[in-house]
Amino acid sequence: MFDLKKQVLAFSLMVSLGIAETTGLGFAEVDLVFPRDGIFGLMPLTPIVFVIQNPAAIDRLYPYIDYGLWPVDLPRGNHTLDRMLVQQHLPNTTDTTGSVAFLNARIANTLNTENDWEFVWKMDWTNCSTSANETTSDGEPKVNLNNPWAGQSVRFTTKKGANQPNLTALTADDKCGDASALAFNVTKTLEPQSGYYEGQKCAVLASPAPTPAPCKVSVAPAAASSILSTLTAAQCAAFTPGISCPPKKGAATVNNAASQLIWWAAVYQLSIVQWV
Repeated sequence: MFDLKKQVLAFSLMVSLGIAETTGLGFAEVDLVFPRDGIFGLMPLTPIVFVIQNPAAIDRLYPYIDYGLWPVDLPRGNHTLDRMLVQQHLPNTTDTTGSVAFLNARIANTLNTENDWEFVWKMDWTNCSTSANETTSDGEPKVNLNNPWAGQSVRFTTKKGANQPNLTALTADDKCGDASALAFNVTKTLEPQSGYYEGQKCAVLASPAPTPAPCKVSVAPAAASSILSTLTAAQCAAFTPGISCPPKKGAATVNNAASQLIWWAAVYQLSIVQWV
């Protein structure tokens, strides 16, 4: 479904301009908390954690996030990206300007050996802009739907005896600036009256993009614990978990967990996130 939507966007670059939302949603950002550059202990279950600053604005970008993880010495022809963190709409983003959300995923049975690794993530999004030359049948200007993208990578090492990743420590003052991040300035939104986004609002972005500010957010210990517990529970609900899990208490409990804790999760932690 999501790939089909992307293909439609690629062939439908012009839609008619409707109502414009003039109030800018402002600064928004996607930060990769982990993986991160550094040396970490062996991980039977690897957390993948993004922090979304101002999810209401990011929601108007209709972003897609792909990622891949492989040994540094793996031939480039064997590199693949998985669209397991498909971010179409963040949940409950209405009237949440200024809040924070998490996108979480996990990889099992990969980083439980010593090695040097590369984690690559790519995000593409929609940027609306009015057309200078074309108008609708009613004389209104049309809007371009551009689909830019950007990719970033981090390298790290797994080593026996090293510390496990600590999400709180990685967002502390001395480490937060090392985060891989993409920032945006949403000046307003446009509402197309035709095309694939008819009736929806898409973002108009300022250029150049603002400098990322990952240090605006720190992950409190309670939030870090909640994220890791959620990822572990989701993995243990799998048919073949591949990690050490507590005994299952019953099929009903397992089925309920599996239905709620799917491969990727976008969960709000507003009560346990510190936003500087």
